[in-house]
Amino acid sequence: MEFLVVGLNHRTSPLDVREKLTLTKSQWPQALSDMAEYGVPGVILSTCNRSEFYALEPANAQTTEQSSKLKWKGSGEDRIKQFLVDKFDVSLLDVDRFLYVHRERDCVNHLFRVASSLDSMILGEEQIIGQVREAFDIASQSENLPSSLSFLFQRALRVGRRVRRETGIGHNAMSVSKACVELAKNALGDLKGRRAMVVGAGDAGELAAQVLSRSGVDQITVTNRTYARALELARGLSGQAIPFQEFPDALKTSDIVIGCTGSPGYVLEASAVRTAMAARPDRPLFLLDIAVPRDIDPEAGKIENVFLHDVDDLESVSEASRVEKAEEARSAEDVVNKESELFLDWWRTLEVLPTVINLRHKADQIREKELNKTLKRLNGKLSAEEIGSIDSMTQAIVNKLLHEPTLFLKNRHSSTELDLARELFGLSSPLPQEPISRDHVN
Repeated sequence: MEFLVVGLNHRTSPLDVREKLTLTKSQWPQALSDMAEYGVPGVILSTCNRSEFYALEPANAQTTEQSSKLKWKGSGEDRIKQFLVDKFDVSLLDVDRFLYVHRERDCVNHLFRVASSLDSMILGEEQIIGQVREAFDIASQSENLPSSLSFLFQRALRVGRRVRRETGIGHNAMSVSKACVELAKNALGDLKGRRAMVVGAGDAGELAAQVLSRSGVDQITVTNRTYARALELARGLSGQAIPFQEFPDALKTSDIVIGCTGSPGYVLEASAVRTAMAARPDRPLFLLDIAVPRDIDPEAGKIENVFLHDVDDLESVSEASRVEKAEEARSAEDVVNKESELFLDWWRTLEVLPTVINLRHKADQIREKELNKTLKRLNGKLSAEEIGSIDSMTQAIVNKLLHEPTLFLKNRHSSTELDLARELFGLSSPLPQEPISRDHVN
């Protein structure tokens, strides 16, 4: 079994491609179920900056019954890509060049870097580890998650926490919300006396509203499709809430608008922005769209005195922080690399153990059978002490004969070599699809 991830992120693809492969949290369970039908059950990690699909490379052979149930056959990479084509209704030609594929060590190392925020647009940001945890939890609830991937994600979360605990990468880290405020300051100057509106009261909206509140804005307005949630957030910030359908009209009195609803399409059209600006032509309007897919029509950015930024513009703000934390980042990379090797050593031992156990079990069965046949022919001519000596001798012969094959399997244990060993020694039972308890190895 080989770990596998197919994905894209802010480094490999533009926003207009990423938003085509984005899933909301409510869509994850069905997507996980659909992915399992392609023979690659796993974990989906979908954020504003990445969409990643983790699975195990399928076994080379499927039973006739298993094959008939799969929507796609072939390698794990092929199956995941076909799932993406069918699920998101995209052409593989349009997205394939933006996708990365990591296997085994590269996959493990990549996930550990993601959980440690080393692969984030904003180095050291703390939201990603919670997003990895949420992706893992939802996949666990799907009942399709292979325990191998469960082990991998549990270890990734521990590595992410260790990196934050033992390095300074998370100290005074810039968050997405802080980057939003920095962009607004670059466009508008001092934010004191400004009026801000947050469109969307989910996690991202709440964080953005809190940072804006601390930045000195004069008034914060919150709107959300569920008005009660907007009211709850606004009260906690001494702000005001307005019904969702009224927020385009509130543009006339707003200086800063942050869109973060997670809606599948635009919630703010360029026409609404144009209408609002006609009533306030001399006052600049700063629009920041941190939603993926985007909340704000890109055409709005072409309107006079409107400053529109999307989530990809946050990277320029975070670059100074990345340079400042270069030393902490190197320390974090060291932790991740060591943890990757430790996990893979443990995992490979776990993977090869069933074959070693089966080999020794078969050899011992042969030894006992031949020993019993010999003792039966001798018909009681040996004493108990002599029988014990012969039993010990045969055990020693088996142990010596299996010593070199066992070392070979433990030190060189690719899937091909494991299959060859099972065929060579006639070990007919298949390699388990789930790893056995970690208690067998330390």
